[in-house]
Amino acid sequence: MRASRVAIEDLRAKYAEMLTMRLEHAAGDEDVRAMRAKMSALAARFPGALREIDRLELHEIRRRITALDEVLDERRDVIAPWMEALVQFHALARGALVAKRWLGGRKRVDSKLQRQFAQSVPALAFPEDAGQWGNDLARLAEPPGGRWTTLVFRRVGETLGVSEREARQLVFGE
Repeated sequence: MRASRVAIEDLRAKYAEMLTMRLEHAAGDEDVRAMRAKMSALAARFPGALREIDRLELHEIRRRITALDEVLDERRDVIAPWMEALVQFHALARGALVAKRWLGGRKRVDSKLQRQFAQSVPALAFPEDAGQWGNDLARLAEPPGGRWTTLVFRRVGETLGVSEREARQLVFGE
């Protein structure tokens, strides 16, 4: 799998936004209401980004921006595994959240409900991402240990040919 240029550009934009937000906060220049709106938009587009913004040091955010710039400027031929993992994670997590919202708390998924979901996908937010869960809707409705992120990390791992644990490490450094 190779992340698209658009996906890498989006990832770079995420880190640039995170850097701006962190610098504004550090300087005391943030408008609290505007910052909440920015954080909400960032979290909707990039699930897990708020966790990153809290945990990543400024130098790491800058390092990631530089690495993404190198890929975009074609100074680096290979997309780093962490980049691929984050692109996959964000897409799968966005889709899982949309699908969970669509399920509205339902725990039982039969073929009729699965067809209804498939028919509704084009009208959902992030339809391409949500559609990735059509065949796994039942597992998403009742995820292992009650944690939908477990399914996301398993799928990231499968896509990249690594374990769930390694996928978590690539995405969040855990």
